[in-house]
Amino acid sequence: MSKEIEPKCDAEEQVSDKDAEQASQEGQNSQQRVRKVTNLLLGVVALSVVVSIASDRIIPTTDNARVKGYVVPIKPQVSGQVTDILVRPNQLVAEGDVLVTLNPVDYEIAVKKAEQDLAIAGQNVGAQTASIAAAQARLTSASVEKDNVELQTRRVLAMAEKGVISVSEADKSRAALARARANVQNAQADLDKANKQLGSAGEENSQIKAALLALEKAQLDLARTTVRAPTNGGVSNFSLSEGFYATTGQPMMTFISTDSIWIEAYFRENSLGNIQAGDEVEIALDFAPGKVVKGTISSVDWGVDWGQSNQAGKLAQASNQTGWLRQTQMLPVMIEFNPEDTKGQLRIGGQADVVVYTGDNVVFNSLGKLWIRFVSWMSYVR
Repeated sequence: MSKEIEPKCDAEEQVSDKDAEQASQEGQNSQQRVRKVTNLLLGVVALSVVVSIASDRIIPTTDNARVKGYVVPIKPQVSGQVTDILVRPNQLVAEGDVLVTLNPVDYEIAVKKAEQDLAIAGQNVGAQTASIAAAQARLTSASVEKDNVELQTRRVLAMAEKGVISVSEADKSRAALARARANVQNAQADLDKANKQLGSAGEENSQIKAALLALEKAQLDLARTTVRAPTNGGVSNFSLSEGFYATTGQPMMTFISTDSIWIEAYFRENSLGNIQAGDEVEIALDFAPGKVVKGTISSVDWGVDWGQSNQAGKLAQASNQTGWLRQTQMLPVMIEFNPEDTKGQLRIGGQADVVVYTGDNVVFNSLGKLWIRFVSWMSYVR
């Protein structure tokens, strides 16, 4: 019997050794799999960090961007009762379109009185004044046109200095201003010629000069009873009604110019290293989901107000920021684009996402294009 039991014990010990060996092998395999997965995850994380740091320099992105434009309060230059309102809230208008008309009766009477005063003054010096009145009217009209052109040119040149619009647009504005000034000079020459026809006595007569100045003022006031759009744009924030008394210098409505619209995007300071004027940009507007607009960098601001302007007589204030992971400073970048690409889809203050392509890196530029298009479609749900 003992001989039969011994082989059975040997067999059981062999089976037990095999199970232990198999369990040990499976444990080692499991550890190897865990190690591989862990190494893979660490590799993915490291690669993601490297790509993120590199992309922040090669294709900087930001979601802190706004649509900007000129917002101008429309103020009448003369007082009077509103007789006609030719626009509706948020209506688009063209440059020179009539927005509001004021009651012109008082100013028409003033013009007629000034003309009569000029006629009387002319009779007093024995001269005809009809040609002078006509010349003066032309001079007044040319002066009004010159004033309007000067205002618009000033805005355009200010934008050109910031790089928001092209040099050609600034040149066109300068040419328009030169023509308007030439028209004033021609009208002044015609008036001088008419004055000379009065003879030496009439030319130096103080009554004629005073009457001409009064006529010019009356004609200007009459022309200003018609309030016109300074540029192409839209009107907003008004609730006028006929009969409202408009006061000189008091805003009647808000005018938003559509000729001068740009994107102001804020980038982290450490993302600006490669951004230069002329770099290609793609923009995703929240107001136009699924659409990507192309643009270019026009300028990068030199600095921002960081709340440390101290008054004389007081000690300087030191920031309490500590550690190497301090709060990131954001700096504005101006971006210009063709408004026709987004006609009817822009709102001043609207949000946008921006990616800048600082070079010809195919890999990173492709990633940037995929990102901006994904963000654009995400505008449907956020």
